[in-house]
Amino acid sequence: MPDLDIDEMRRTLARVNVYRQVREQVRASSGGTLFSACIYLVFGGILFSQGGANMIAYAFIGLGIGELIVGIWKRLAPMPECLLADAILEFAFVVYLVYRVTGGFAGIPARAPSPITLFIGGLAIYNGLNHLRHYFHLRSVFVERPTSEHIEYVENLKADVAQGNPEKDSTIIEVPTRPFMKAKLLGDVAFFLDDASGELFLVQRDEMQITRITRGGEPRYELGILREAYPPCELDSASWDNYAVWKTEGGEPPPPITALPR
Repeated sequence: MPDLDIDEMRRTLARVNVYRQVREQVRASSGGTLFSACIYLVFGGILFSQGGANMIAYAFIGLGIGELIVGIWKRLAPMPECLLADAILEFAFVVYLVYRVTGGFAGIPARAPSPITLFIGGLAIYNGLNHLRHYFHLRSVFVERPTSEHIEYVENLKADVAQGNPEKDSTIIEVPTRPFMKAKLLGDVAFFLDDASGELFLVQRDEMQITRITRGGEPRYELGILREAYPPCELDSASWDNYAVWKTEGGEPPPPITALPR
């Protein structure tokens, strides 16, 4: 992120924000994967209890362990490839079922598949196709995956903004509008953190303005970014002072004060 121009910084932030959404989608699917793992492990345990060790029981348990590993992977390090691994596991199980019912194993004659085998095989195909569809959808959401350096920089910057205190850090402002906004003022740009979405976005100094509105008692403040005006709100004096200094440092006139009729 450092040493990039404004347009490249915006593109990098957009890539990181989209990739964050992709990771959240993958993480959200981990519950279904862990549930499937439990189902397969339970089926394998039932088959073991009824008929002892056999190939189909081993297959269920193997698939359950695989799904368990992928589910944990999704929780700890989510990425689109988790869904691809899901699909591979499902299709591998289908191949095993076909191989078994056609007599592919030595000493096991071919036989018509049972209703439970058909149901489990159909479910595995359905789940595998869904995982593949979801995987290709997530891959199409972003063209270029952000580098680990960019992700780390953006996450550290988000933490700086979120934890910053305008009374102690002259580069931080808090704007309690809807949604709640905090920003870090760096040079000619401000990095805004949207509390509702948790995303970071960038605006240039001349693209945002805070107007102080007086009407009798306590003044209120209105944040404007490009053509979007946010609801008026109260603003602490430290945030206003930090903002005013940042604006005038860029060669702009002091922030305007609008007096409204009583």
